[in-house]
Amino acid sequence: MTFSHVSRGLLVVALLLAVGVPSALAQANAGRMSGRVLDEEREPLASVAILAEAPDRNGVVQRIEATSDDNGRFTAIGFTSGQWRVAATLDGYEVSPLVVQVRQTGVAEASFTMTRVLSAFERMIGEEGLEGLDADALEADLKGADSALDAQEFDQAIAAYNKLLEQLPHFTFIHLNVGNAHRGKGDYEAALASYEQLVGDPDRGQQAEVEIARTRLAMGDLDAAAGLVNAGADATREDLYNLGEVDFARGDVDAAAGWYEKATMVDPNWEKPWFKLALVALNKGDMEAAKQNFQKVVDIAPNSEDGAQAQATLSALP
Repeated sequence: MTFSHVSRGLLVVALLLAVGVPSALAQANAGRMSGRVLDEEREPLASVAILAEAPDRNGVVQRIEATSDDNGRFTAIGFTSGQWRVAATLDGYEVSPLVVQVRQTGVAEASFTMTRVLSAFERMIGEEGLEGLDADALEADLKGADSALDAQEFDQAIAAYNKLLEQLPHFTFIHLNVGNAHRGKGDYEAALASYEQLVGDPDRGQQAEVEIARTRLAMGDLDAAAGLVNAGADATREDLYNLGEVDFARGDVDAAAGWYEKATMVDPNWEKPWFKLALVALNKGDMEAAKQNFQKVVDIAPNSEDGAQAQATLSALP
């Protein structure tokens, strides 16, 4: 063989290596993956982020990303052989992970069925209770009603809650909120009527009984206090204050003071129990304690009715 023949042979081999024969390295990253993303109703989901991850031989995590199209389909290339962890993510849906085996021949399949994340409102009512209703709109209406109640816009809150009850009659806790709104505006009979809707209810009945006792106590029924004595950690500042009022009316000032003190522990910035503690101290002849408590009322709520009376009393005391 002549030198020229050898040269031409080497040139052909070099050209084949350069353009005609894929290298082992190129083959190792030729894996392909495709799939589709559907929701629970088997409808396609678009714009779902697909992330595939796998460690290479050196332990470095390889990442390949793709996005589903309007038909829920996606494709990606550049995978090494082996197991890849593939996750589909979309706002409002549970993350859906898979483990997919990728080879350098063929196309690995990675298809997902994604589950929508239910709001606390939807979980509370259940899918059957929401059938045919707009869950987002109802949740917004409930938040609006709660905001109105918190802002003491009682008529607005009552109207909003009653509208919800028309659509969700099985949503029983709304009766408690309606009762609270009626009681807040001083309509005690309407409050009782709302609470009585739940008497005997296995889930809300006990709370309804407590609210009935609170309402009757606010109406001046001192015997209703017995229904609140065992309220324990669930007692509100109003409960404790009203229990103090019962004992004060009965002439048991020491017992009354105990309830007023508990009310101040629940809310140190509520002037009413401090004012009554000042009166208890006056009743017992403890002028220094009376002055301190009257001053507390003035410091907390100088423009309130109790604040004005406290300031006047302080001015009159020696």
